[in-house]
Amino acid sequence: MSRFYYKCRDVGFDCSYELDQPTMKDIWAKIRIHNRYAHNQFEIPPEWEKKIGDSIQEK
Repeated sequence: MSRFYYKCRDVGFDCSYELDQPTMKDIWAKIRIHNRYAHNQFEIPPEWEKKIGDSIQEK
């Protein structure tokens, strides 16, 4: 079964936050919460959404 991985550092933030989630839906939910509280991004702009999406790895 696949897992999804995300590192905040991979999109340019100086941040050690990393995620490992079982579904793409779960990983996006956690990313949205993290970005809101850690990076003051209450809405993720489309260009950031693409950047984040491109950095999520499936293993």
